[in-house]
Amino acid sequence: PRLSNNFSLTLTDPSTHGADYLQIYVTKQGFNPETQRLGWGNLDLVTETGPSASNITVNVSAPGRTGHHIVYTVWQASHLDQSYYFCSDVYFG
Repeated sequence: PRLSNNFSLTLTDPSTHGADYLQIYVTKQGFNPETQRLGWGNLDLVTETGPSASNITVNVSAPGRTGHHIVYTVWQASHLDQSYYFCSDVYFG
């Protein structure tokens, strides 16, 4: 999808796990997801939340980005020490 540099990320949690935290990363400007492998060095942490109930919406700001990027989300569930990871292809601009 095409996004502005300020967007909302919604995580729907039908099992009501809740979250200890969400960490939302966006690739650095200049990273090319079509020719480069994604690594931690290519990501900027742009938003981190505290504990949340299920069905979470987070406002995210990723200034200075244009073109094709990856949004990488870490969801640390509130029970059983489960972590979930999401990777989304997006276009800014």
